[in-house]
Amino acid sequence: MVKIGKLFSKMKLDDASSVMSKFTGKTSPATLPPVNGITPVDAPVDAAHPAATKSRIRKGKSKSPTPTSDAVAETRDEPPTTSADPSDHEFPVSDADEQSFDDSLVSPSDDASATCEGTVETYDEELTQVSTEEKSYDDGDEDYTYDETATNQETNTVISVNTAKGNEMSKKYFHKDVVLNSLEDGANSLVIRAMYFIPKPKAEDHVVVKIEASTISARDCMKCRGVGLTKADLPFVPGYEVVGTIQALGNKVKADGQFRDGDRVAGVSTFGGGNSRFISIPATRLTKFTNNVKSTQAVCMIHDYMAALKALRLAKKSGSPFTGMNILVTDGFSPVGQAIINLASMEGAEIYCCADESKHSYLASLGAKCFVKSPEAWLPTATGTFDVVIDNSCTDSYSSSWFALNAKGMLVCMSPVYNIDNDELPHAACGLVEITELQQKWAGIKAKYMMSQTCFMNTATAYDDDREQYKQDLRYLMFLLERGEVKPKVAERVSLEDVPDAQRLMQSGRANGTVVCVPWIEE
Repeated sequence: MVKIGKLFSKMKLDDASSVMSKFTGKTSPATLPPVNGITPVDAPVDAAHPAATKSRIRKGKSKSPTPTSDAVAETRDEPPTTSADPSDHEFPVSDADEQSFDDSLVSPSDDASATCEGTVETYDEELTQVSTEEKSYDDGDEDYTYDETATNQETNTVISVNTAKGNEMSKKYFHKDVVLNSLEDGANSLVIRAMYFIPKPKAEDHVVVKIEASTISARDCMKCRGVGLTKADLPFVPGYEVVGTIQALGNKVKADGQFRDGDRVAGVSTFGGGNSRFISIPATRLTKFTNNVKSTQAVCMIHDYMAALKALRLAKKSGSPFTGMNILVTDGFSPVGQAIINLASMEGAEIYCCADESKHSYLASLGAKCFVKSPEAWLPTATGTFDVVIDNSCTDSYSSSWFALNAKGMLVCMSPVYNIDNDELPHAACGLVEITELQQKWAGIKAKYMMSQTCFMNTATAYDDDREQYKQDLRYLMFLLERGEVKPKVAERVSLEDVPDAQRLMQSGRANGTVVCVPWIEE
């Protein structure tokens, strides 16, 4: 040891390491080159895990083919073999990509400069204070972004880009939703809520679904305007129909064995929550379906086409087809109205519909003959004409529709009807009761108990009225969609950030078809 000390006193530190190796057979740790004037001696690099360190990549200048975590495209909506844009699909991190992470190291001072902010709310409405490291930050005049690999600092293990376990920190599966916190200003009160973890199943009979697409409907618009919603229901996340893949299972669902991780499902929620990246929903409200259809088209089947199919079935007598029969739809331009036209045309029916004159040319291209909306204009010449009338507008409490029936005709009254194009909703009893709500309740009583040749249908409770029949009908519609026999009209595909604008579009009456929220696309 005396000899070693003398050698150390005469040699530089880097030479001493080589001498030490001669005597002990061990090599001292190599000193890393300084980064920004700081030598990262406190953060040894594990050569076996080169991805354990975060790297910074200049936006737009990265050589790695891996897309950023926010650029996640709509699942299954485009065939992976035909898309030329790498952001349309999820790419696994290759070995070559992981090795490239070792080329640039972030100093401790740079890590400390990343912005942290905010209290985030969990999906089950519990408040949790977490450190939310920003996806991007400013360093001088240049913008940088972190790569997709997140490191768990406590266990010194890498969280894979495909990690999606309950409440684990993850860059890839970054949870967001659209939430209404106030009833004062309708869609203007909608905000984006961001969370850096995946929600767990809320109950043993729940599953967590990673949402591929959800609807933005007239029901959502009216809820956000305070119709059927109270302050006790806040915060409220709109969206009642969802399509996605199962991400996590509750204990009871696991034991039942009906569903497994990765199953593709369609769901109907009773409490909203669909305009989100993940939802915890009872397994009994889910239906498995094929992987061979687009999610944005599949979600149209759940509400619009299902309501149309049930209305047409109520109008049938002894299961006979509609070939040659005259069918009137009182609101042909609505998503449900277009679905009725599509399904009835498949059976050879003669279809008539009511709509604004500006929509007549489009509806004529679908094979429908058009009337103006006002019953006073078309009823005098159409009284006693139609074999089937489907009233999905409730313009005059179904009265004009009933008079349009022939002696053996059938009237199907659909409810509830959401008049979202009214800027001001009339109130009665000092604003405690909606006049329109009272009118629809009275119309429903008439249809159920006072009007002959009439069937009443509540679209809001259609799932719970007969769940097994609903699921079988949904599988049938998915089969038709897969074969290309039905072609749902998708008006817009929007991101979570665009949901408020999408609701305003619907209220303007300019949305031609179903507006679909795709939560994994960005603005």
